[in-house]
Amino acid sequence: MLILKKNFLCLMSLLFVFVSVEAVALTADEIVEQTDRVRNPQESFVMEVLVDSSGSKDTNQFEVYTKGKDKTLIRTLAPRRDKGRNLLMLDTDMWLYIPKLKRSIRVALNQKLSGEAANGDISRMNWSGDYKAKILKVNKTSWLLDLQESKKGLTYARVQVEVEKKTFRPLEAQYMTKNGKTLKVAKFSEYKNLAGALRPSKIVIQDAVRKDKVSTISIVSMKIENLADNKFHRNNLK
Repeated sequence: MLILKKNFLCLMSLLFVFVSVEAVALTADEIVEQTDRVRNPQESFVMEVLVDSSGSKDTNQFEVYTKGKDKTLIRTLAPRRDKGRNLLMLDTDMWLYIPKLKRSIRVALNQKLSGEAANGDISRMNWSGDYKAKILKVNKTSWLLDLQESKKGLTYARVQVEVEKKTFRPLEAQYMTKNGKTLKVAKFSEYKNLAGALRPSKIVIQDAVRKDKVSTISIVSMKIENLADNKFHRNNLK
């Protein structure tokens, strides 16, 4: 009888632990928030980015200023022929300044920046708030999340991303159409100390059909910096 009582108490203790763990389990949206904090600072920051694409001898160099989730100014530094073709993102609106025309034109976040890298791949680096997330699969070491757009005009209508449990690091993402057709596959790697935390410094983006079409985004430097709102104005595109 005593043994049965001890077994019962042990079972109840295990059940209590299980229920407690389940009660504090993270939601998909909370996982995405943590993943965004790994990818980049939530404060204003400045970074230098290089983009190398298959089939191109040029390396594209950008200086990127970001404030919050909805303001980004991208200054094109190289190659020389593209210098001055700067971009400004305000929420999901984006303008490109063309030096030869001496004026800016509207462009979309999903338009090509360089190779397989789209404008939004370096201008809009947060998923939280832009997408509604749900957990598709739970593995031993990672979650597979499905992100559906919660507003129009985003770089991708849908993203499926694998996130490492221990670190909240994004490992691989499939960029998709709303109907689930995979357009590109991105792999995040080479985690380095950037702006006070370990963040992916290399993102390889590959076309889902033409495997030979690949672009590598390299984050050379990243630092937190206080940026004034007036920096993000179309007058500063010149």
